[in-house]
Amino acid sequence: MTKYSYAVRWSDEDEAYIAVCPDFPGLSAFGDTPADAVAELDVAVELAIETHEAEGWPLPMPSMAQEYSGQFRLRLPRSLHAELAQRAEIEGTSLNALALSYVAAGLGRVQGEAGARSPDSAARGSNAPARRRRAG
Repeated sequence: MTKYSYAVRWSDEDEAYIAVCPDFPGLSAFGDTPADAVAELDVAVELAIETHEAEGWPLPMPSMAQEYSGQFRLRLPRSLHAELAQRAEIEGTSLNALALSYVAAGLGRVQGEAGARSPDSAARGSNAPARRRRAG
C-alpha cells in the first residue's frame, strides 16, 4: 500500500473502469469493477516505484488532501460589482452574503438559514433574467 492517491472512473469507450494515479502521469489500469481497476493500479504503481528507484529517479511527492480557507478573491467588471452591491443593499444583506447565496444556488447547494432569502427572491424584485431550473 502506498501513500499515493487514486481516482477511478468509468470509460464508455473502453467499457471498463479506469484507475489513475495523478502523481504518476500516464499511469493507468483497467478493471471490470472499481476494485479490480484499483488492484491493477496497485501493481502498476509498485512497478513504477521500483523503476524510479532502480533508475535513481526521484519519486513524486504524494498528493495531500487539500484544506480550504473558505476565502478566495474574485475579480469582476465594475458594472457587475455595482449591480451586486445594489441588490445586496435592496435585500438588506451584505455583498458577501448575496454573492455566497448565488454561488451556492449555482452549485445546487442552497441550505437556507432561518429567515434567509434565496437568490431567486433577490432577483424577483429586479430586472434580472429569470433563472432556469435543472430538470431532475
